[in-house]
Amino acid sequence: MNYIPLAIDSSKMSIGELSAITTITGVVIVFAMLLILVFMICIFGWVSKAVKKDGSKKDGTSAPKKEKKAVKQPAPKAAPVTASATGDDDEIIAVISAAVAMMYEGTGKTAIVRSIRPAVSGRSAWANAGIRDNVRAF
Repeated sequence: MNYIPLAIDSSKMSIGELSAITTITGVVIVFAMLLILVFMICIFGWVSKAVKKDGSKKDGTSAPKKEKKAVKQPAPKAAPVTASATGDDDEIIAVISAAVAMMYEGTGKTAIVRSIRPAVSGRSAWANAGIRDNVRAF
């Protein structure tokens, strides 16, 4: 009993012909699904762009416009830094203060370095030694 009527009479075909038809059908279905997925992803991209544009119009804010010409301002003077209780080296403090001052250069803001502390690591000494050992070449 054949419940599904077929356009092709498979009883008269050889095994090679049946496998070729099955392969071709599978490839066509896979590529059709890939095209549908690509189309859906493109639609999601268009929708998200439209939502972002509508969101900025409703809020009354627009995207920041690029300045045509950057105005050079003098670098702000770094605030004096006091050494912490651990007795930090004055050179390290000067380098960190200079880096912070350069980071804020041109923004019109001044930065004040109030304290300098070493970063707290959540790793044990053995883990830190292992990491140093593995990335030493880099």
